This record gives sequence, structure tokens and C-alpha cells, in this order.
Amino acid sequence: MRGPGVRAGGTATLGLILVLAGHASAQGDHDQVLEVPLVEEIPVADGRLDEEVWALAAVADGFIQTEPVEGAEPTFATEVLVAYTPDALLVAARLEDDDPDAVVARQYRRDADLESDDNFLLFLDTYHDHRSAFYFITNAVGTRQDGLVQNEGAVLNNEWDGVWRVGSRLTRDGWVTEMVIPFETLRFPSGTSEFGVNFGRQVARTRELSFWAPIDNDWGFNAMWRVSAYGVMHGLENANPGGRIKLKPFGVAGVTGEGEERAGTADLGLDAKVSLGSNLNLDVTVNTDFAQVEADEQQVNLTRFELFFPEQREFFLENAGVFQVGERTRSFEPPETLLFFSRRIGLSEDGEILPILGGARVTGKLGATDVGAFHIRQQEFEGVSPATGFTALRLRRDVLERSSIGVMALDRSEAGGEAHRVGAADFSWAPTEATSFGGFAAASSTPGVEGRQSAFGLNGQAGNDRWNLFGNYADIGEGFRSELGFVPRTGVRKIRVEGTWSPRIGRFGIRQIFVGPNVIRITEPDGSIQTENLQFGPFVLFNDGSNLFFAFSRNTEGLSESFELRDGVEIAEGQYVTKDFMTMASTSESHRISFNLFAMNNGFFDGRLRVYSPGVAVKPHPRVRLQVNYSRSEVRLPQENGDFNTNLVVLRGLVALSPDAFIRGLLQWNDDDGNFSGNVQLRWNYRPGSDIYVVYNERQHFGTDSMEPSYRELLAKLTWYWVPG
Repeated sequence: MRGPGVRAGGTATLGLILVLAGHASAQGDHDQVLEVPLVEEIPVADGRLDEEVWALAAVADGFIQTEPVEGAEPTFATEVLVAYTPDALLVAARLEDDDPDAVVARQYRRDADLESDDNFLLFLDTYHDHRSAFYFITNAVGTRQDGLVQNEGAVLNNEWDGVWRVGSRLTRDGWVTEMVIPFETLRFPSGTSEFGVNFGRQVARTRELSFWAPIDNDWGFNAMWRVSAYGVMHGLENANPGGRIKLKPFGVAGVTGEGEERAGTADLGLDAKVSLGSNLNLDVTVNTDFAQVEADEQQVNLTRFELFFPEQREFFLENAGVFQVGERTRSFEPPETLLFFSRRIGLSEDGEILPILGGARVTGKLGATDVGAFHIRQQEFEGVSPATGFTALRLRRDVLERSSIGVMALDRSEAGGEAHRVGAADFSWAPTEATSFGGFAAASSTPGVEGRQSAFGLNGQAGNDRWNLFGNYADIGEGFRSELGFVPRTGVRKIRVEGTWSPRIGRFGIRQIFVGPNVIRITEPDGSIQTENLQFGPFVLFNDGSNLFFAFSRNTEGLSESFELRDGVEIAEGQYVTKDFMTMASTSESHRISFNLFAMNNGFFDGRLRVYSPGVAVKPHPRVRLQVNYSRSEVRLPQENGDFNTNLVVLRGLVALSPDAFIRGLLQWNDDDGNFSGNVQLRWNYRPGSDIYVVYNERQHFGTDSMEPSYRELLAKLTWYWVPG
């Protein structure tokens, strides 16, 4: 799941540039206050608003534009109604539109990215700490998207799934939505009487974005997460946090086949959440299973470094931001140095699933201190991994207005073997609303490793909607290791400097242009260049969300020793200087048919690399979506066997039976490793918090030299959400 759909553009590339727009400018104090009434009835979430509770509800209106014209009155009026019972928060919205037929509502799947649809957003700062929040998003067909915000958007957890209900419908005046959010879904201090709150709306066809509590667009991509700018809801003293124990037992059964062999399997397990007070939760998992997780999207590696694959397992994603310490990169980029990376647990280096016996995790907030601690036991997997324990401890304390300090300890211990440990400290400091700084320092203890086992980094940023400066420095010791992290380069010093000028054009359908240099220099301890890249190019954002980006760069790669790019192709040590060109473009994803293109023509060591990657997404019906992406890499090197091509085809399909049930498929063909794979999943959310999954996986190897057997797997999984008492 990606971030919610209120960005001005329609692709991840847009996120790249909007981040460059900076995130700070004075917001000032706002007068948005709601006195929320206590009512007796919980309405049916069907989008009709015919119950008496809505006549008694508090009203929030007077929305203000953030995009495209900051401070202007929205094109269409929005009215939000809010009430509560002791057990649930009730929120409804009437969203006027003079052309209801033009309302975009093409996403039906739970957790779908709604940025291409008209949508309504609800943000709840339940601790009222002006830093963290829950968000809930829906569209005109009642699709649910939700997540967690930490440190005003510095960390987003888009994979959190809350238990809530929503119903929406189109009307002659626009559309209406109705939400029921049980208080047991939220975390808040016992006896609290107020939440921070904001409401937002996006009109997809014009990318108009407006909020009840105004948000300054100087915060760019992070504008909607400006928790300190939210309004306030009073009168919630009768809200009941709900049961102390929430159970989700599950059963899974299926059959697997490798080659001609077949084997049946059946198992039971349990996930549980126990409240340790109003601000701390204990999560317990027994016989952990991730049968429902979608397969990784394949990548072709033409580098000498490890590739990053994102975490997709819900248990590790929930509250993952608490453990995020390391080198700062942009939200659209893979991390460079991440001290904790949960994919090291329960997965081999080749992505093979390793059995997890169970574990426990404590997360929450004690006053101004975020707390995170967990221990996971991974079972022995013969020939791949011994029985292993993984432990992480994290404390982060809020200081000043938007600053923090923290510490973290990590331990990976194999049964009868050695322990690998990391200790770290980090900070973030925002001396003004237009500037921010951060950094970390860490030391590792890994037996048998030589060299300096420490690392540190510093970063700073300043800017607004029209300009931005960003700088980052990191020093990673040659002996630094994090067996629970992602550290692709060691023994390096890294400097990165970016500058961006971003005028708002307002003509020719162009909303904004972002242009400026990006300089990266990575050296080894003796000062020799490992990588140096100087890039310059504009990103053009159009009013409908389409975008265009191209860049020219000069790149230097220095090799202190040779490495094997692939079998029979060795790149000799030395320094290689190339001139490169890259372009990306995409049309608005709000259209029934949308296109994207990535192309690159680069020098590649002492040869050339050309990459062509077109894609198309087709939405023939609101409940049907098909997407295909093709990527071809053409490598031309002067040595023997140095000329070769790779091809990767990724096909995604989705059929939504309702907002609570869907079938999705992922088919991939990769001729570089001779692999075809398929992953098909049926998910039915048959009651809030409870699901039925049916999953089919297949992997076939092709090619005359392939000795790998085929693999097939058919699994069914039932989960049941239960709150005793």
C-alpha cells in the first residue's frame, strides 16, 4: 500500500519532486474547533445520512485550498458531520460536485492507493501530541485506506489496517460518505477529552486539494501530515478505548508441489493484541504465518550492490517507523543505510520463507517517549539457517516543538553460535519551521570482522514551496555490520547536496516546474572515488497529474578491485567516467487508460547500457484493472560475452467483487534468471477485522540448462477477529 491520494501528482515520481519542494513554512495558529456531541445510536454506514444522529452532529465546513491556489475557496463545498457514542467515532461528509458523472471512483480494493480517485480524508491526532496521527481515506464507492503518521510525516506506516466501516454513494449533488470508527481501533490516553483532527478532500480531475484546518503548501509532499496544524475536537471524555484483549486466531491449509512431489499442510496460529494501559500495546504472534503476502516484484541487478526489496508482512509493518534509524533518503528512494530491516527475519537471502515460531512486541507511548521492543524466534531450517533469535529495543523522546532524541539496540543470536549486536543513537532538530536537521551514530559488534565497526550520519534541509536545499553526510566504517539491517556499502564516506527551484507556472496546463542540481559523491577511506554523480534536469507537473522528467548527468564509478557482473563477464578495476541521459513520463492515473515510460541511455563502465521500460494501465470497468510493465536492458561491453540483453515482464490484474472482496494476480517473466512466477490471491473481508484468503503460487524455470524443479502451492487461510467482553 502506498501513501494516500492527496498529492498533486499521480505517480511515485511526483513524490520525488514534491519532497524536493521542502517541508516547512510558518503555519500559525488556527481556530478550527469542534464540540462533538455524545449520541446513543450507531448508524448504518451506507452513505444515506438518514439517521437522527446526523441532525445532532457537529458541523465542519469552510474548507480552504492547498492546491492549486493556496488559501482560495474550493471549487465545490464540503460539509463534515461528527458525533460519537461511547464505543465509536461517527464521521460523515457531503461533498458537492456540479458534475457527479465526472467524479472518479475506480478503486474498489481494500488498501488500494486512492490518489487517482476523488477522495475524502480524516486525520486523528488521538494523543494530541501535534506529531502523530491515524488517517482514514475513502472514495465514492466506499473503498477503505488507512495508516499511521509519525513525526509529522517523517515516517508513514501505510500498511496498518484498522477495523472500521464506511459506506459511500453518488448523489445528484456530488457524493456522500459515512464512517464508523470503533474507539477500540484507536490508541488514546484514558479519560482524554480531545483529539487533534483534520479533514481533507481531493477532486481527482483537477487535483484540487483542500482542508478544513488550512495547510500551507510550503510543506510540499508532507503538507497533509502537518499534524501541528490540525484543528481540535472537544467533548470526547466518554469515549471508551474498548477491550484490553483483541484476538485473531487463524487456520491455514493447503498443498504444495515441487517437481513431481506433492505434500499437504495444515496449521493453526494466533495473533493477539493486549492493552498494557491506554498508551502501550503488547502484540503476540504464535506460529506466525504470512500466506497472504503478495510475492516480491522482480528486479534485474546490474550493480555490484545488494538490491532493496520492501517489507510487505503486516506484523513487521505495524509501528515499523519506531525502529527506523539510519541514513536519510527521500521517500521514493530505497534506503542507503538502514540499521533495522525486518526482512532479515523469516526470509533467507534468496527470499525463501523461513519458519517463525513466534514472538512478542511492545509499542506505544509513555508520556513524551515512544517505546518499541520485540523478540522473534526463527526456527531452524536445515541447510539454510539455524534457530535464531532477533531482538530490538527502541526509545525515542519528543523534545522541544518538533524535535526528538532516541536510542536503539539490536541483537541477532544463533543457537549455539555467536551474537551480532548494534547500538545506536539518533536525533532530529527543527530550530525553525523552515529548517530541520537530523543524524545518527552507531557501533556494531560482529565477531571475526576487521576494521572500524562504527557509522554516523548528518543531514539538513531548508526551504519552502519555491526553493529547497538538502544536504546529507554519512561515514560507514569498513567493519560496520548490521545483521538486522540493510547496509549495502561499507568503508565509504558519502556526501549529497541538492538544490531545487520550483516556480508555479499556471499556464499551458503546467502547475509547477522543479529544477536544480543533485550531487552525490561516495569515496573510500583513502579518498578515492567509488561513485560520483552530478545530475541536472527539470520535472514538469501538469494540472491533471501527468508529469514529465528528464535529466542529464556525469557519472564516475571507481573500482578498487574487479567484480563479476554475471557469469563470464568481469569488470576490471579502474575508474570509469560516463555521460548519461534519463527520462520518465506518465499520464494521469485518473483516466481509464494511463501510460508511463522510463528510458535511459548511459555509459556503463567501459561500454553502454540502454534501458527501455514502457507500461500501461487499463481500467475498462470500475471493478477491473489491468497493468503491464515491460523492461528491457541492453548491455554492450567490449569483453567476450559482454553483449547481452535482459527482459522483464510484470503483469498485474485485479477484479474487485466489492470493496470487501477482490481477486488479484501478479505474473512475472524474467529471462535473466530463467524464471516465470505467478501469484494469485482471493481476499474476502467477511466481517470487520476478519478475512478469508485463497492463494495460489507457481514458479517455473525455463531454459535448456535449468535443472530447477517447478514449484506450485495452493493455500487457504481463515482469520477471525474477536474482542472478548
